[in-house]
Amino acid sequence: STHCISSAASDVYKRQEKIQKSYDALYGLDAFDALAVNYDRKLYNVVPINIVGSEVTKPWYFKGGAGYESSTGIQLSAEVIRTNFKGNAKQLGLSFLYSKIEQVAEINYFVPALFSISDFFIDMRSEIGYSNFDYTGFVEKKGYAQAFLAYANERMSVDAGFSVENIDIALFDDYKFIQEADSGNFLLAYPFLRFSYDGRDSKTNPKYGYYIAGMIEYALPYDVGASAYLKYGLEGRAIYSFGDLTLAAVAKAGSVDQIQNEIPESKLFFAGGAYSNRAYGYKRVGVILSPTSYGIEGGSTGANLSVEANYPIWEKFYGAVFTDNTLLTNESYDFNGDILSSAGAGVRYITPIGPIKIDFGMNVRDTSQHAIHFQIGQSF
Repeated sequence: STHCISSAASDVYKRQEKIQKSYDALYGLDAFDALAVNYDRKLYNVVPINIVGSEVTKPWYFKGGAGYESSTGIQLSAEVIRTNFKGNAKQLGLSFLYSKIEQVAEINYFVPALFSISDFFIDMRSEIGYSNFDYTGFVEKKGYAQAFLAYANERMSVDAGFSVENIDIALFDDYKFIQEADSGNFLLAYPFLRFSYDGRDSKTNPKYGYYIAGMIEYALPYDVGASAYLKYGLEGRAIYSFGDLTLAAVAKAGSVDQIQNEIPESKLFFAGGAYSNRAYGYKRVGVILSPTSYGIEGGSTGANLSVEANYPIWEKFYGAVFTDNTLLTNESYDFNGDILSSAGAGVRYITPIGPIKIDFGMNVRDTSQHAIHFQIGQSF
């Protein structure tokens, strides 16, 4: 009798959990002002589900964000979104990003549940945009267009699609080169695949769990002058808490195999920034020459290991200490080389949308190499 009651309670909990996930997924489409999932009927052993909703009456909305790094200044982002565009929860968006080193303008289009395969619903996304990014010693100007099919559930996501990029690389006239990047125009066409599996207990402020992600792209040798390469990357995160103390490790690695002709410098690996080595600004670090020096060329192989500890210090404020360790080498699949190691401390303020973070990092061999980072959102 006790077992039957326990089993029935478990079934009710699972049903309520699935219904809550349905609410979250439907509201996440931004196409409804109100929803009701009715499950109060029962026919034999089947519970019919009846979903009633009202379409959104104010379909336009605006999102904005800000970040800061001491080496690159303030970064501002803005997005205007038209929800339920021509019905069926489709979305049309226009987004902008601006900082001293990067400017991006993009139009994007989203179609949920374009088709289904068995019980798996496949979305479609497309993006057209233009970006300008100032690396150390050269600038990349890029026009791009891509479309991909996407599947996602509460844990897993998979994207597969095709991208075309027209990239111009130009060297800065006033830069004294220790190394020199290859300039020119590059037209790339490549299929790509991205995937992730999220085993964390929370996306905004995890205490336990793990996260795995990867990507691969293959630039096609469509003629004898085309740049062809195979690029892949892997990422793993692990989070565990001992009481109030939360420990996290994030490992990233990748390589680029150049198959035909030179490839754009920007397709190689660079380091630095809030999600990489926090002693440096975003993508300021090229191939590492020693534990305290680096060049402007990107690495054909890259790896980064970050370890962080967070502990509450007062109400919603947390203190953090961390170390970031980066490897960037010239050759593909070469994981032997000098490492830039940094250490630092930070403060986090916990909010419902993720922590507001301020970090200060410095090179452990040369403390004159340091940076401050401000961001909203979790990095593990």
